[in-house]
Amino acid sequence: MNRIVIPALLATACLALSGCGSHTRVVQTDETCGKQMTDLQDALASGAMTQHEYDKAHRAAMERCTRRDDHD
Repeated sequence: MNRIVIPALLATACLALSGCGSHTRVVQTDETCGKQMTDLQDALASGAMTQHEYDKAHRAAMERCTRRDDHD
């Protein structure tokens, strides 16, 4: 359970804090895009995040994955 909740809480905290201070944010992760998507889906299914939080985090993760794929 903690394997699912902790990444979801971290993702939620990052999204919540992204509006504070500077508009520039750097997100660095070694997780695969598939792992990120699975973690987000698990967090939504477990109730650790709302649909709105999931949608926002999913869009952000997809953008990161797309940018990473474009640079490889």
